[in-house]
Amino acid sequence: MSQLKQNFEHDFVVAKTIAREARTGILPWLFWGVAALFYLYEFFARVAPSVMSDTLEQDFNMNATELGFIMSLYYLAYAPMQLIVGIALDRFGSKRLLSSAAIIAGGGCLAFALAETTAILGLGRIMLGIGSSFAYVGAVYVATVWFPRRRLALIMGMTAALGTLGAALGQAPLEVAVQEYGWRSSMYTAAVGGLAIALFIWTVVPKRPDWFLNLAELENKVSTDNMFAGLRDVVFNKQTWLIACISLLLYVPISTFGALWGDAYVATSSGVSNEQSAWAMTMLFLGFATGGPLLGWISDKYNTRRLPMFLGGGFCTCCMAMLLLASVLPFWLTVVFLILTGFFAGAQAITFAMAVEQHATYCKATAVAFVNFFVMLGGFLLQPLFGALLDLTSNSDNYTAGNYRMAMVLLPISLAIGTMLCRWLKETDSP
Repeated sequence: MSQLKQNFEHDFVVAKTIAREARTGILPWLFWGVAALFYLYEFFARVAPSVMSDTLEQDFNMNATELGFIMSLYYLAYAPMQLIVGIALDRFGSKRLLSSAAIIAGGGCLAFALAETTAILGLGRIMLGIGSSFAYVGAVYVATVWFPRRRLALIMGMTAALGTLGAALGQAPLEVAVQEYGWRSSMYTAAVGGLAIALFIWTVVPKRPDWFLNLAELENKVSTDNMFAGLRDVVFNKQTWLIACISLLLYVPISTFGALWGDAYVATSSGVSNEQSAWAMTMLFLGFATGGPLLGWISDKYNTRRLPMFLGGGFCTCCMAMLLLASVLPFWLTVVFLILTGFFAGAQAITFAMAVEQHATYCKATAVAFVNFFVMLGGFLLQPLFGALLDLTSNSDNYTAGNYRMAMVLLPISLAIGTMLCRWLKETDSP
């Protein structure tokens, strides 16, 4: 028995030494960066309809509730896929899965561009949701393989930042393209982009290294061939459920406001053009892109997860509430609150670092996917709910600032609940 223990300790030290050497240099950044590029792409495609909402309603003769439902089909496909995605990544790695997913996402954009009926429009969103479901979790999984734990919150924040940069490209720049070339041509171009990213991933991202698999088995004494052991461990962890609920609620400025209804709200409430409102919404995403890495770095630097999330959620709630006054605020001040809302919402990225730290190496992707399932479920539920509130407060399809304001109340309430739930979080072992 003593000899077995010595052999185990020797193998464990060797595996950790190999991992430490492999996780240095520029290659880990390259592998993660290419995977994260897919997340940037899918976020662009996800929010693209927000600058086309009025045109889509006219072309397909829809009201706000119908549009909200069709756009939320993305989340209906995305959310349940998370339970499969996490298990698949933990079992098979990222290379083949991510490249195949990028092809499916590109196909969804193509179907959207070709749509002549709402059914095909919805099919495009479903395909995009299925393909996109691998993007964020895949990028995070690549990071857990190639980076040490002490950088996790920073990498999570940077991944979220790249995604929101994609969302920013899907606002003002896409608005210009839609005005110049039309929404169909813009989505055709997005479809080609998906195929290009698939090829890029296949060429650059390596297969999962043997040293990572050995380390997973030595750390946890669990075979990586057991596909469902990780899901069982994740589902029966109460803290993971709490983290998932908080992540959902802190993300509503992006999933509901930024992804669909924000453009129309700013244009109507502030009395500005569609181009100006699109540029304003771009600031929301740029704020998130800045806040995610910075708040993640602070979390790593001071070895705390709960406090940055609590403070970020609290300030985000206040800024979101101030946006209810957009109709009486100067436009420049509305833009400032959009930036601040996005910045403090960036604390949401820390929830994924907590999810990773809650669980063993063999089920980290499953844990991230479980949390992401809740985040996307929030988008699926809240986007059409926002649209339904608009229809309930209006007698026509011409929504006023007051109609939008009534629906907007949903958002700061969600943020406040998420912030209060942080009280029951337990700090994870974040080195």
